[in-house]
Amino acid sequence: MANDVCIMSLDAPTERAEDDKALVSAAQSDTVAAGRLFDKYYSEIFRYIYHSTLNHAVTEDLTSNVFFCAFRRLRFFRWRSIPFRAWLYRIAINELRMHHRRQKRMDAANASLVEPEYPEVAPSGEMTAAALDDYRLLHRALLKMGQKYRTVIVLRYFEGKSLAEICEITNRREGTIKGQLHRALAQLKEALAQAGVTLR
Repeated sequence: MANDVCIMSLDAPTERAEDDKALVSAAQSDTVAAGRLFDKYYSEIFRYIYHSTLNHAVTEDLTSNVFFCAFRRLRFFRWRSIPFRAWLYRIAINELRMHHRRQKRMDAANASLVEPEYPEVAPSGEMTAAALDDYRLLHRALLKMGQKYRTVIVLRYFEGKSLAEICEITNRREGTIKGQLHRALAQLKEALAQAGVTLR
């Protein structure tokens, strides 16, 4: 499937871009280097997508799509100060956007909302049943948010990305990201309050 986000570029340079430069250059013609690049980033991209879907099977499919798209276009990748890691995230965001659009069409056709699966990995090692219920409620609220708000919330609070990293990934200015985070948190608090959960 053609995907324009595969060739999108970013302007802000990062140290990680320099660190990855030799590996990405090698991966453009060497399958062993491509495998190392895949191993380096697979878990991170998988985790981000899982936090955005709470569905293991869907996450596996979308993560595979991300790397298929990335490696299919890797020979066209140019280093104009483009962070490779941010490029992968942008592909992942696009895959998630398409997935949620498909899901909305399916939900409309079925006239019912598909419940997210029970979380397979809890946020902490020890978790009470009540805390796990709160965790699921939080994800349900996230899944109902607009894509841009869900993206910044997951990147900031689930993935622990800095504002600078989120700006690289989304290609947005810091002021825009701060505004989106503020509005997204307000929406989350309201949705959770209606469900009887207080967001600290």
